[in-house]
Amino acid sequence: MTAITLAEAAAAGRWRLNGLAGIVRCEPVWEFKPYRLADFLLWCVLDGVGTASIGGPALALGPGSCLLLPPGAALAATHDPQRRLRVFYLHADLLDAAGRPLAATALHLPAMPVVVSDLTTLEPLARQVVEGGAADTAAGRLRRDLALRLILLTLHESAQAPATRSDRSMLAAALLAVRENPGAAWTVPGLAARAGLSVSQTARRIRGLTGLSPREFVIRARVDRARSLMAESAMSLEQIAASLGYTDVYFFHRQFKAVAGVTPGRWRRARR
Repeated sequence: MTAITLAEAAAAGRWRLNGLAGIVRCEPVWEFKPYRLADFLLWCVLDGVGTASIGGPALALGPGSCLLLPPGAALAATHDPQRRLRVFYLHADLLDAAGRPLAATALHLPAMPVVVSDLTTLEPLARQVVEGGAADTAAGRLRRDLALRLILLTLHESAQAPATRSDRSMLAAALLAVRENPGAAWTVPGLAARAGLSVSQTARRIRGLTGLSPREFVIRARVDRARSLMAESAMSLEQIAASLGYTDVYFFHRQFKAVAGVTPGRWRRARR
């Protein structure tokens, strides 16, 4: 039997998950002791740094580093306690048309780790797998399986690039952090430290990726979040401004209008 690619495995969709998938932040003293896998293991780093070994030299791990290991492989891993790993994981069997587990050699795997530079796509898909599986409903399982197929396609496409962690993936993780928590006191030096770049490189690359300066990117993330809060919650404009890091509500109004073209109050009234 000819080994199939990740894209072909995604198209076939014949995977059986063994137990719940999960996303975890590893404990400071955590380490992964090597043992022989009984099934396929998908392991994707969403945050933090560490190293892994698959019966060979240590491999550097960072945001976007993904391992897909076959049955029989042995994984050992550790991390920096000051920059603890946060990982998405799942165990699964690859099945044939009759629903029987296939051998490890049935899947053609690229060199590991595969580096996914766009964490803004990978992490939401990982959450769909976790939440869909935990729902334990027909709809939840369908959502889980579709998300898993998209993850496999993402790995297949990312494997076409050199399998090294790039500063682009670290910068993407930093920008994702801004979108997740726009009210934090973000600074260019802080973003540069997360991305492993100089301040000037960070400013230049953020503009290249988004068309915005770092300051404009943070303001846009805050305005986007403010729109969501105004549409979805009963929070007052003062509460929204405070939650997004503004100590002066009038300054929030000015920045919102500069991006949205109208004041927050007028925007909310128009939505209603």
